[in-house]
Amino acid sequence: MARRGSRGRGVVGLLGRIGTLLCVGAVASLWAAAPASAATKAANDSSIVIGSSVAPPSLDPTSNAAAAIDEVFDYNVYQHLAQLSPNGKIVPVLASSWTLSKTGTVYTFTLRRGVTFSNGDPLTAADVVYSIDRVVSPGSQYPYKDLWTGLVKSAVASGSDKVVVTLAHRDWEWLYTLAAYSNGEILDPSAVASIATHPVGTGPFAFTSYVPNYSVTLVRNPHYWGPAPKVAKVEFRYFSTPNAEISALRGGQIDIIDNLPVPQSVRSLESAGFSVDIGPTSGKVQLTLNDAYGPLRKQLVRQAISYALTKKAMNQAAEAGYGRIIGSDSVPGDPYFLPKLANLYPHSIKKAKKLLAEAGYPHGFRLALVLPPYPYAKADGPVVAAELKQVGIDVTLSNIQWPLWLSQVFEAGDFQSTIIDHAEARDISNYTNPKYYWHYADTREVTALLTEGNEAPTQAQWVADYEKAETLIAHQAVNVWFFNLPEITVAKRDIVGLPHGSLSESFQLSALQIGGKLSAQERRLGFTS
Repeated sequence: MARRGSRGRGVVGLLGRIGTLLCVGAVASLWAAAPASAATKAANDSSIVIGSSVAPPSLDPTSNAAAAIDEVFDYNVYQHLAQLSPNGKIVPVLASSWTLSKTGTVYTFTLRRGVTFSNGDPLTAADVVYSIDRVVSPGSQYPYKDLWTGLVKSAVASGSDKVVVTLAHRDWEWLYTLAAYSNGEILDPSAVASIATHPVGTGPFAFTSYVPNYSVTLVRNPHYWGPAPKVAKVEFRYFSTPNAEISALRGGQIDIIDNLPVPQSVRSLESAGFSVDIGPTSGKVQLTLNDAYGPLRKQLVRQAISYALTKKAMNQAAEAGYGRIIGSDSVPGDPYFLPKLANLYPHSIKKAKKLLAEAGYPHGFRLALVLPPYPYAKADGPVVAAELKQVGIDVTLSNIQWPLWLSQVFEAGDFQSTIIDHAEARDISNYTNPKYYWHYADTREVTALLTEGNEAPTQAQWVADYEKAETLIAHQAVNVWFFNLPEITVAKRDIVGLPHGSLSESFQLSALQIGGKLSAQERRLGFTS
């Protein structure tokens, strides 16, 4: 749930995700393969080194939720029937198209022809069925298996080129979870035994080497079904400090920083001739409140805290102002995102003091604020303390390491407040769980709205119900949402085809190249030119 890797997700699976809008009927492919001759002509022997801050702890995304694994392997080595493009749209990949039944419970995927794994094995409908069954099997170790458990009734092959997936009930979320998370990765059954040491997939790149805590190297997949990548080799290289990473870029040891750890360096890097791209992520940086703690049990107190804090100041301190102010558990790109909620609690010391007095705390109270070891938390903690002091809330700051934060704050719920990036996309369903670590007790109405929306007969009703739930959570001030964490990618100026932002966990490499121009299709999908 916290931002653990350089591009987003955290370490635990959540209870639900919301699907990107899907039209009933056939979906045309946006990921069509170019003629082999054109692909061959476009390919060259260049290589690129990408600097990153967190190395993958494992190579197996189906048993470990670390974002650093998906950053490298998802979409680049492994592929899904459908995937998220950089701009967050669901696009067909290993499925050339699909249809959805009128009941909303049966998906029929038509598989793309001529697809092989990087070891030369052909992709079959049986492989797809195997991959889906593996997620929901009793011994599954998938981090996000709970999203499908009890929902996916069956997956069966229909002829040689179709797979039919039947759900227990309509679920507007399901296609998104297939596209966005390791649940949807299509595996070669013959290679699963070595998945932790030698990943095998159908993607544009193939795994070649891994040096723990130092590098992962991918090479162009000679068996790839689509346009050949325009770079022959990509190495992800890992750095323990921001200064070392930035120095490596300036010194030419790396070509790209996938997510700049020090946003305040943007202008100096631009002045030095590097290109900088700033895009959205799924991350919500927030002051998480333990709603079961003393004064925080009262909605008026939580609302007072919301009025007392200046979101613009938080954004400036942590991200040099590059984030987007938000006011709820959603971000731009979510189907139910409501920009107006960012203005629900305009900064007002007078209003905050009035609400505290009404709640029975005219002289404020003491509040412990625990900070995990992330730059945005360390930057915003002192700002929160200073602003809350103005309304009588005496904040005590403490810094703890990530393993302790996970065990004490997230798992045990033993805290009063903390600052964290909730990086999982579309994780509003956390507010249906009263046992979740912020201990939001009044979950019945939110649960009813989300259930009704997810099983609604129309997309419009689905979105409307989620907007109602989003608004309710914001009015109850369960937490204080600051800003959508930006993705700041820095590269040598001649590099194009980088993904704009981070709405998926993958640092998508399919369009990466040195010089040249992107196709119109690549630009439409959200790659930078």
